[in-house]
Amino acid sequence: MEIQIFEPSLCCPSGVCGPEPDKELIDLQNLLQILNKAGVNVQRYAINQVPMEFAKNPVVKDFMRTEGPSKLPLTLLEGKIIKQEGYPTLEELTQHIPELKNVKPEGKILGMFS
Repeated sequence: MEIQIFEPSLCCPSGVCGPEPDKELIDLQNLLQILNKAGVNVQRYAINQVPMEFAKNPVVKDFMRTEGPSKLPLTLLEGKIIKQEGYPTLEELTQHIPELKNVKPEGKILGMFS
């Protein structure tokens, strides 16, 4: 199972940097821990870091042409759009991946910030 997240420009690969990291990106990092534990492959692509990934994916290319970059982040599950204009939550992903209901985090990776 594969999830791809197409993101707006980020300052670093995780986006969790600087003196005041974005809470939404911290929550995403914690979610990635759960997805990894469940065996879900997640790929993240920031438009300023890997623009060719946006151009070579027909779903994303069409989305960018019709909606534009202001609607990012965009989440695809197995190549189909499941969320736009925000990062997915565990609850939202559980609707698409029922197996996630049984996976519990080992603890927050970045809990000190969240």
